[in-house]
Amino acid sequence: MNQYVFVLNEMGERITSFVDNMISKDELLDHAKKEWPDAADYIYSADGDSMLDEFMAGKLYVNGEFVVPQPKAPTKAEQIAEIKNYYDKRFETLEQMVLRRRLINGDIADLQEQFKKLNQEMLLKIKAVK
Repeated sequence: MNQYVFVLNEMGERITSFVDNMISKDELLDHAKKEWPDAADYIYSADGDSMLDEFMAGKLYVNGEFVVPQPKAPTKAEQIAEIKNYYDKRFETLEQMVLRRRLINGDIADLQEQFKKLNQEMLLKIKAVK
């Protein structure tokens, strides 16, 4: 049984924790507030081990109870980065094929056409992101 002070941000997410069984509750709270003056909340628990388990499971502490956070939708920039990452792998494969064909003086017209189609496909998917 350990006494904890959980330092939370404005969303109820744990930033850090302080645990010390050798000092009083007030001293522990004062220490937490001194170390993290900009935190949104400080939660004291005389038996914080179970609370720590909840935080470690990814839960948020809102209005005195633990809640499961709602999955956040990826931002527009994240969606675009994901699309580019997917197509970069495909472009890399094409580039390797072009290099091999050039080394043997082979025709690359079909690969150039494939590159144009892939690029156009990627641009359409990026433009569709909202």
